[in-house]
Amino acid sequence: MTVRGGWVVKTVAVIGAAILTSGCGGVMDNPYNFSDEEVAAAAASLSDRPTLAVTERQVTDALVRISEAVAAIAPDVRWRWHRERSQGGGCPGPYAYAEGQSVTTQVLLSDTPIGDADWPAVLAAARAIATDAGMDRLDVHADRPGRHDVTFAGGDGNRITFGTYRAATIRGVTGCRHP
Repeated sequence: MTVRGGWVVKTVAVIGAAILTSGCGGVMDNPYNFSDEEVAAAAASLSDRPTLAVTERQVTDALVRISEAVAAIAPDVRWRWHRERSQGGGCPGPYAYAEGQSVTTQVLLSDTPIGDADWPAVLAAARAIATDAGMDRLDVHADRPGRHDVTFAGGDGNRITFGTYRAATIRGVTGCRHP
């Protein structure tokens, strides 16, 4: 072994020891590792929820109702369906291992943004509809003149993102469900 080769071996050994003792290499501390019990509990909770198809209809219905409420308050805002829906994984935590899936709905899009004068009434109407659909938590991402962005979320993982800037959009994502 040459001197240079010995230096490489020592360096690799020191780095390996640092990783093992720092916790970075610890398998048990990995937040993406779930016990069999956690996965089983997630799978059982999915069995208690409506199917993915039923949940998608509920979320989509809420989107349509919000778009109708917006149009009644701000008639210049005209909605059209945009992009395709997508279905697949995306389930968080132990649900990712419980054969669950979620759907991201098509987007309702208006090329005309919602005006600041209409935003408070629009937000109140949208919030009432989202709450009625089980999404009672409101997360505000942006709220300034000309730009408003919110998410309505429920404890079962369903959520609707809704906002306006240069256009207006409404999109839904189902919580994790069995197909």
